[in-house]
Amino acid sequence: MKNSIILTAMPWGWKTTIWKQLHKELSKFFNIDFKDFDDDILEKITLEEAEELIWILKFANIWITPEKLANQTVANILNILWDENFLNLEWYIWKQLKFKNPTILSTSGSLPLKLWAMKNLREQWKVIYIDTPIHIIEKRLKLMKIDRIVWMKTWKTLREILEYRKDYYEASYDYKFNSEIKNHIEITDLEIIKKQQNEIFDKFQIFFKNKINAKIIL
Repeated sequence: MKNSIILTAMPWGWKTTIWKQLHKELSKFFNIDFKDFDDDILEKITLEEAEELIWILKFANIWITPEKLANQTVANILNILWDENFLNLEWYIWKQLKFKNPTILSTSGSLPLKLWAMKNLREQWKVIYIDTPIHIIEKRLKLMKIDRIVWMKTWKTLREILEYRKDYYEASYDYKFNSEIKNHIEITDLEIIKKQQNEIFDKFQIFFKNKINAKIIL
């Protein structure tokens, strides 16, 4: 959609955190919506929609029932479908989406993993990639005990997956934001994590104002 923005990042790259705050600021001045692809779309598949998806994507051949897709968490859907079927589901749903207003969309971590689709997407959307160092993402995933992302069951190590996925993110963006901050630490203290998120957003606001805002008229 014209004048809409997509944010991509590694899993736990804090893209949703950044976009929620960005939407809060932009919505003061523009009629702009915010959507999280995981929370607002994948996890809101209805039973009727699930029946249609199973027929179109031929999931019945792998014994998937509508109840296994409808109103499920992303982790459950991925665990049921496995990697390629999950990616096909994501992209089919994406192609059907219609947005009434200019929109800020926080993608899933795996949506950028089909380069041909990202090329098509960038014809109408501006893509901003949040580049977070792999060692930080790896620590966050282990800290949160995330045990299921695309390719985790078929690759040897989490580091290998992240390094391979990074090439896809690097190949499909219009603007890249470096989210690393000084003295970054990984702990479980929620107050310090929130402080770090605020620091990154403050840095992002400067980046958005200087690099993007002048080029995108919402």
